[in-house]
Amino acid sequence: MRLFSMSKRIKQSLALAGTVWICSSTNEPEACYYKLVFTNGEQVEGWIKFENEKEEQCVFLADYHMSKNILHVRKQEDIFIANLENNKFTALIDDQKMTFKKQKSNTI
Repeated sequence: MRLFSMSKRIKQSLALAGTVWICSSTNEPEACYYKLVFTNGEQVEGWIKFENEKEEQCVFLADYHMSKNILHVRKQEDIFIANLENNKFTALIDDQKMTFKKQKSNTI
């Protein structure tokens, strides 16, 4: 019986909690970068920083989970999947390949 053991999937998701990832290559001319903030073991925030704006803007809140090295992010009917390798997530989002790099210092 394994009543008190955490599943591997939960452990992987918890490992992302509190981390921040940035993609500086955007398909929006006014955007400086996109940012993913893993607030806990189940939710991720999506942020965007525009050149002419002082503050970043939160553009989505979604559920996520990890399965081996694959990140699954779901917001209602929208979903994207990313591959984690060497402190980078690579995903195809809105027909654009995006690479998010893990930031050394967390902003949470």
